[in-house]
Amino acid sequence: MGEKTEPYKGISVIYDEIRPSYPERLIQDIICKTDLKISDRLLEIGAGTGKATIQFAEKGFTIHAIELGEDMAEILNNKCISYPKVLVDVASFEDWTCTNNHKFDMIYSAQAFHWLDTNIKYKKCHKLLKDNGFLVLFWYNPCDVTSPVTQEMEGKVGEIVKRYAFNYSIDKGKTERRIYDGALEEDEKKAEIEASGLFKLVQKIEYTQETSNNANQYLKAKKSVPAFASILDRLDNKIIKKMDTEIEEVINNYGGYVSTVFKFSLYITKKISHD
Repeated sequence: MGEKTEPYKGISVIYDEIRPSYPERLIQDIICKTDLKISDRLLEIGAGTGKATIQFAEKGFTIHAIELGEDMAEILNNKCISYPKVLVDVASFEDWTCTNNHKFDMIYSAQAFHWLDTNIKYKKCHKLLKDNGFLVLFWYNPCDVTSPVTQEMEGKVGEIVKRYAFNYSIDKGKTERRIYDGALEEDEKKAEIEASGLFKLVQKIEYTQETSNNANQYLKAKKSVPAFASILDRLDNKIIKKMDTEIEEVINNYGGYVSTVFKFSLYITKKISHD
């Protein structure tokens, strides 16, 4: 990670407010297809503000959650007060040590596994899992298929952002924010899993879910993305307000709402034991 700061530093509250939770059928599929039992031990990597954590905690599972970001972990800890079977460690997965040497029945990571060092993450997960344990990965991205009207509107929003970033960016002395470059390609994750030689892909399942945001919600969703937040890091607050106003005007001129279809991808993999 070098000297770059946490990707969600300063935007965790807005992330927790606006980002979608996971479809209940996705969570149920994980439980059913891994034959998960209440007595099983779960490890969550990159728990964030607990979008997925709480969905498992509500069902009574014992979860050891790891989260790098202090802002995220604070929100997560507050949510987990009601769930004594959830333990939160603030650390990077690469540096984290399981002090009690426990092995886990399932390790899962929601919208976070791509942040981890490929040279470490599969080997470490393999070591931490029991024989026949599962590594479950899931995340979401906006679907590529959008209406011509939405494409036109988002094109205009993009031009506004580029103009403000080009004309008004200043060095505010902030540490550069860590960002992730681009969404995953269709079979990129499958290829990465297979290349590890440590896990077998048992099943891949996809789900779709549509959301509709007004102009204010749309802006909040944009600001919850580290790449967009990194642009705002270099803009004065007054300039940001002006940019927000222009973007809201564009959205309102297109009916006041932006519909987005999210594709949720679930990868269920099983540990390959090497005797």
